[in-house]
Amino acid sequence: MGPLGLKVDRYNVQSDNYWSSTTYASNTNNAWNVNMNNGNVNNDNKDNNNYVWPVRSDNDSLRLFSFENIYKQYLECRKNKRNTVNALKFEINCEENLIDLKRELDTGSYYPSRSVCFMATKPKLREIFAADFRDRIVHHGLVDYLESIWEPKFIFDSYACRKKKGIHLGVKRLQGFLRKVTRNGSRGAFYLQLDIENYFMSIDKDILYGIIADKVRDESVLWLAKILIYHDCTKDYILKGDRGYLNKIAPRKSLFFYTKGRKGLPIGNLTSQFFANVYLNELDQFVKHRLKCRYYLRYCDDFVMLSEERDNLIEWKDEIERFLAGRLRLRLNGKRQSFQTVSNGINFLGYIIRPDYLLVRRRVVNNMKTRLEQFKKKLISENGHFRIVRYDYDLLERLRSVISSYFGHLKWADTYNLRHAILERYNFLKEFFSFDNGRIKPKYRFCEIFPCVRSQYFYYANRFKGIAVFFQVGRFFEFYSGTSPVLDILDLKPVKPNRRGVKYGFPLRLGENYAEIAVEQGIPVVIVRETDRYVGRIKQRLPVVKIMAAATTYGRSALDNRNFDDLVL
Repeated sequence: MGPLGLKVDRYNVQSDNYWSSTTYASNTNNAWNVNMNNGNVNNDNKDNNNYVWPVRSDNDSLRLFSFENIYKQYLECRKNKRNTVNALKFEINCEENLIDLKRELDTGSYYPSRSVCFMATKPKLREIFAADFRDRIVHHGLVDYLESIWEPKFIFDSYACRKKKGIHLGVKRLQGFLRKVTRNGSRGAFYLQLDIENYFMSIDKDILYGIIADKVRDESVLWLAKILIYHDCTKDYILKGDRGYLNKIAPRKSLFFYTKGRKGLPIGNLTSQFFANVYLNELDQFVKHRLKCRYYLRYCDDFVMLSEERDNLIEWKDEIERFLAGRLRLRLNGKRQSFQTVSNGINFLGYIIRPDYLLVRRRVVNNMKTRLEQFKKKLISENGHFRIVRYDYDLLERLRSVISSYFGHLKWADTYNLRHAILERYNFLKEFFSFDNGRIKPKYRFCEIFPCVRSQYFYYANRFKGIAVFFQVGRFFEFYSGTSPVLDILDLKPVKPNRRGVKYGFPLRLGENYAEIAVEQGIPVVIVRETDRYVGRIKQRLPVVKIMAAATTYGRSALDNRNFDDLVL
């Protein structure tokens, strides 16, 4: 019987829960507490005025392996992945698959499925292991549980793979450190930038599991963590891509050759990213609490330390080397160390960081130029009298992703002039996008729903003002307006009055000659192609190519060397 006169029925509550009248269950001032396993009641202070406070269950696996939590992690896992093959296969029998997964976790029969191995070539060649979709649900669940334990223990200035952290906040934080250590540029300071050699391949699984076991009490959670930590994905995998790339990877950077099962985590899994943070949290605590380094920041295995005194950094480096070797069995990368004055700027996370401004690394800019050149060659051709702009919609979506990614990176730095210079140099981008107030909007997305073909024609005529619209309907190009200047240039004769409102037209086979005539007279032409897809009662029609006069005229016409039907059909 509680202080409010409520009877506690131990058979109607979840096992292993206990109740207390304060947030601390062992407090001697509690009104009472109940052990739900055996029903024992401690009522030493039942007459005081404290209230009952619920305390979480000791059995955390009940929460982790509950169907509600598994379903929640499934919804989280499928974000941005719903149209992938594995996600769609899982979703066909979603309920049955989730129930089977829960049963395996409850009975201890769960084991990871086959992974997909592929090669990433940029920024450097490395192997990636992608877990099966059902395994990613388990990864999300375990990481979500472990984050509640480790997030309060992580230092503030660890920025990789954490909520509300990331590259850009890390860069801004480091820039703030630079201002503080130099007192807004009024004195000199030094920085030491270090990197762990071959980090993911060098993580010792026994040490990692020991770190996890020190903080987790629930045996079922530890069982799952052990399964995922010690799982060797090289024993059961599907290789996608050229196997020749796999042979080019240095043995010390591959799970196939270097680790022999006791070391190394696969790059590509959510658990690997989280475990990597847990592992180096030992280093973070050592640097902050033993070395007393005030200005320290880490992103994955790349970290920076600042100090007013050069000798401090030299001493700290020696201490870190000894700690890594003794506690974590890691080594510093001798080829990726930087020890300079902060006035030179710090090359970190894709930026050159100085106290008062940020620059983008030259490699990032060069990579962006290379990508834009590749897109330009596929979308724009210019030869002789004509410049041809192609509307390849799948390619344009990929281009939009690339531009958004690079410009999103650039906007965090002082790159106003750089961004304008890029748009001037690659002015073909303005054919497909508008750049208003830093927002990139596609101009190649068109309305699809129309009441009739005539309204569809006038829609494109308004979208491409000042341009002749060759509008395909069946085997003809049709015009629904009698005022276009191209009609006089082509000397077209009106068609007979008809129900659809067609004013002029000509067969597709004359399209090449008529487009060349119009462009030579200074009128650009856009070809709107008819597709086989119906939207409502009207066939979908989309622009496929725009033809205009080239900036410089030389040689033969671009249309002379290509089949016009290829552009239209």
